[in-house]
Amino acid sequence: IVYFLSISLFLFSCNDSSVDIEKAKIEAKTAIAGQFDFWANGSLEQAKSTFSSDAVLIGTDEAEYYTGWDEIKPSIVGQLSIEDPKFSPRDLNIFMSAGGDMASYTQKLDFTFSVAGEPGEIKDVRNSGVIKKVDGEWKIIQIHWSMGVKGQVVEYEMKEE
Repeated sequence: IVYFLSISLFLFSCNDSSVDIEKAKIEAKTAIAGQFDFWANGSLEQAKSTFSSDAVLIGTDEAEYYTGWDEIKPSIVGQLSIEDPKFSPRDLNIFMSAGGDMASYTQKLDFTFSVAGEPGEIKDVRNSGVIKKVDGEWKIIQIHWSMGVKGQVVEYEMKEE
C-alpha cells in the first residue's frame, strides 16, 4: 500500500493542475492593456520588450507584414512620431491555453492621436493577437490590426439551416 500511495502522490505532483488559469488570465489582460504603453511613453526600448524577438506584426497598410523585431523596428520608430496616442479598447475576448502561458485575444478600439499638431481619430479598429509568457514576461508573438470595409468584400447570402 505504501508503494501505491507513493506512486499516486508522484503522479498527482506531476499533474499540471497547479496552473491558476484565472490568475494567468488576469496577467494576460494586463499585458494586453499594456501593449500600447510604449506608444504613450514614446519608448523604442519599451516596444522592443513588448514584442518577442520573432513576433509577427500585421498592420492595416498593405505593406505592413513584418516578421521579427528587425523588420518591426523601423515601423515602430516611424509610429513613435505619433503624438498624444490614446486607445479606448472594448469588447475584449481572451482565450487562454491550458498551461496558462499563452493567450489569444480579440478586441475593438478607437484611437485618437496627433501628427504634426493635426488631430486624428480612427474608430472601430479591430485588434487581435497572441501573447506568450517568455522567461516570466508576457510578450506579443503575433498582432494584427484591421479596419472593416463597408458592405461585403465577397458577396454571399446568409442562409439558415
